[in-house]
Amino acid sequence: MKSYLISFLAMIVVVSCSKDINNSLTNSLVITSEREIISDLESLENHLFQSLNNTSAKRLSLDKVFEDSWLSSIKTDYSLDRSLSVEITEHHPFATIGRDSYLTQRGKFINPKGQFKELSIIRLNGPEDSINNLINLSRELQTKLNRLDLRVISFELKNKDQLKAKDDSGKEYIFSKKEFRVQLERLEDYISFELNSGKINHIRYIDFRYNNAIAVYHS
Repeated sequence: MKSYLISFLAMIVVVSCSKDINNSLTNSLVITSEREIISDLESLENHLFQSLNNTSAKRLSLDKVFEDSWLSSIKTDYSLDRSLSVEITEHHPFATIGRDSYLTQRGKFINPKGQFKELSIIRLNGPEDSINNLINLSRELQTKLNRLDLRVISFELKNKDQLKAKDDSGKEYIFSKKEFRVQLERLEDYISFELNSGKINHIRYIDFRYNNAIAVYHS
C-alpha cells in the first residue's frame, strides 16, 4: 500500500512541474475514513503537504507521515481538476500501555505523537511480558462488573503479585495475582449481596487479599 501511494504521489509531482504543490492542493485535499478519525487532521494535512513539497519525484518518502501516528494505511484518488481525495485507515486502539504507548487490536504497539482525540479505553500498566495476562484478567473482572453496569478503566500489576483495578465510578479493587480467580469469586458473591441489600454505592475500594475475608472502605 505504501509503495502504491509513493508512486501515485510521485506522479502528482511530475504533473505539477515547477508549480507549488502546496498551493495547488491546500484547498482541494479531502481526507475521509470509515471510522471516526482519531488523528489531528490539520497535522496530518501538513505532513502530506511537506512530503510532497520537500522531496523530488525521484525520491518521495512518506515515512514521516506514518511514523509516530495513528495511520495504518492510505488510499488516494487524484482527479484532473487537481483535487486529491485521501482515504485513511487508522490503528484501532485497545488499551493504553504505560504513559505514551498504545496497544492496537491487532496486537501492535504504537507511539503516536502530537494532539489527537481523547480515547475512552482501558489503561494497562505492568512489565511488557505481563501485558497479555493483564488483558485476560481485566476481561474476567469486566465480566463480573457488567452486572453493575460498570466499566474497567485501568488494570495494573504492582510489586509482582498485587493487582489493582479501577472502574469508571472511581471504585478500586485490589487482588493478589496468585489468588485472583478465587478472589474474583468473592467479588461475585459480594456483588450479589450488595445488589440485594441496596448498599453498593459510596464504596471507595475493596481489598480481596485477606483469607476468607474482604476489606471495604466507604467514602
